[in-house]
Amino acid sequence: MDRQLVAVVGASPRNFWTTCAIHNLTTLNPELEVIPVTPNHAEIQGLATVPDVSALPATPRAAIIAIRREAAVEVVRTLTAAGTRDIVCVTDGFVERGDETGARLQQELVDIVSGTGTRLWGTNCVGFADFTDRICAVAEPVWLEAKTGPVSIVSQSGALLSAFVAAGAQEGLGLDFCVSTGNGAVNAVPEALQIALRRETTEVVCAYIEGVRGDQVDRLADAFRTARELGKQIIVLKSGVSERGQKAVMSHTASIAGTDSVFSELLREYGVLRADGVDELMRLATLVLLGVKQGRDRAVSVLGGSGGAAALSSDLSDRYGVKLTTFADTTIDRIRALAGPGSLVDNPLDVIGVKRREGDESVNGCVFSDPNTGLVLMPWSVQFPSETVHESVHTWNWGDLARLSAEHEMPLIITAMAPVPDTEFTRSYREQHPHVAVLDNLHLTFAALGKLFPAPLHEKSSSSVAAPEAGVLSEADSRELVATAGVPVVGGVRVATGEDGAAAAAELSPPFAVKVIAPISHKAKIGGVILGVPDAQSLPDAIARITANVVAAGLAEEQVEGCLVEEMVFGREILVGLNTDPVLGRYVVVGLGGSATEIANRSTTRRLPLAEGEAERLLAAVGVVDHPKAVSVVESVCAAFTGEHFEKYQTVEINPLIVGVDDCWAADAVVTIAP
Repeated sequence: MDRQLVAVVGASPRNFWTTCAIHNLTTLNPELEVIPVTPNHAEIQGLATVPDVSALPATPRAAIIAIRREAAVEVVRTLTAAGTRDIVCVTDGFVERGDETGARLQQELVDIVSGTGTRLWGTNCVGFADFTDRICAVAEPVWLEAKTGPVSIVSQSGALLSAFVAAGAQEGLGLDFCVSTGNGAVNAVPEALQIALRRETTEVVCAYIEGVRGDQVDRLADAFRTARELGKQIIVLKSGVSERGQKAVMSHTASIAGTDSVFSELLREYGVLRADGVDELMRLATLVLLGVKQGRDRAVSVLGGSGGAAALSSDLSDRYGVKLTTFADTTIDRIRALAGPGSLVDNPLDVIGVKRREGDESVNGCVFSDPNTGLVLMPWSVQFPSETVHESVHTWNWGDLARLSAEHEMPLIITAMAPVPDTEFTRSYREQHPHVAVLDNLHLTFAALGKLFPAPLHEKSSSSVAAPEAGVLSEADSRELVATAGVPVVGGVRVATGEDGAAAAAELSPPFAVKVIAPISHKAKIGGVILGVPDAQSLPDAIARITANVVAAGLAEEQVEGCLVEEMVFGREILVGLNTDPVLGRYVVVGLGGSATEIANRSTTRRLPLAEGEAERLLAAVGVVDHPKAVSVVESVCAAFTGEHFEKYQTVEINPLIVGVDDCWAADAVVTIAP
């Protein structure tokens, strides 16, 4: 087989696909022998043609087919018998058309290729690019200036393959093997992943998936297992999340998008990363290749550089759930000894008036040598530096950061706060220091870091001991206060310590909710709440258990006033939170209530006083419509919060407000006093 020969079947000066293919093949590798196959022209794009594949001078290394579907099947038969390694079937009209003939012809292709050494790509695909072998058999415009490197791309979409190649090149990634699978008659996404993963020149595979057929799920899981066994990373971008997206997927590739949450769980199970866009897909690939210091925690240390950079980095790390390093005590002591007055010795760092700027005993050196640091991030708040006298302090700083990164084997990211143009210095810097990622778009970098360095879903407090919270009213006092603001409260009674709970609650109807009365806001976290107590006779035991729980958590017995016993009511749960901003004044937040508050994070904020109609709009945003009582309650509590009676209170949180068919009730409330 002549590995330097590629046939383009169906070539024509008027055929967009074959014109692109010939251009890509000859431009990426001028030494490649490309032969257009057509009986209609003696020459195409300066290349001599042959009338059919039987007239080719040798078995081609690869072939691109763009002719009618029945003829395409016969050409595949001939080339497969000759031993062609890769065949790209650009031709469409197979299973995606939904007719019996298309399905039969695609199955015929499967039968022809099965058991042979030929790899069939498609049908209905644009081809592949092997940048290592310098063969770009892609039948659409593609970015040919991409450098060779360890990232492969598998795309179910042909049109998007070009976008992925361009995005990878823009990110500065080196590319290895890129392919469009289309209908995936023989080599669908699972098989393409296996091929890419088993290339010695590939370390990361970026995959775009539109849909997965039921018979492909096990093969996809096998590919994920292969990646894990080989120590390689797969990053997936998936469409078909929305109903419209699912319809588009079905019409394009005849695949089924599937339930998105279940697909996400499949990825999580095998350690496959999921991107939320093309740019994030490539940024994740960059960070995966950068890695993390071996044996270290997956935590990020941020060299703030300025107050603004530190503050924005803090906001972005919270927004995207990035795990930030908790510096070792020795690191903090060393930095404090170097930092000037007014410095923030925390992560992100904002250090001013530094006494020493170079070496391991500099602030930078302290961070790179910190035992808890896994990766260092430097947000860059000005333009990228150039080799000029007035920017020499910046070029020196970059050089020192690269030195520390290399000496400590610590990955380093320097990210511009916004898109800024490259300079000759930064281009040279990237070549000299491949262990440093020089990037733009801090927002995108943190979004990707949130996938690679995720903070635990529920960070535990540094202290597990419960303690009274200054200025927090007990729930019993809080509910009495919100009742004065026109908010109905569920039926309830205080049960003092030592009092008979069953007797005290004799007028209430079960089931009951029992809650500790103490100056703390998060009662459930320390075992201070029991729900669903079935009858009054069970109340003494529930009260005893709650008391034991909160005392074991650290509350003193004298700090426990007793318990609040409430009737349980049912309906839609919403949050109504009123708060005070020291600059912008008082405001209200209405969102999903109960356990959904933290999970869904779905809420709307309005400054007080409310404008006419705002209460209805706030409630409609959480699904409560045409409910005069709920509107009245929200308007009433908002008006009260801006009045004199509530002036001394900082916050009022009703969570949940239970909305029934015609009525509503506060089932839980916490009020805090302004400091």
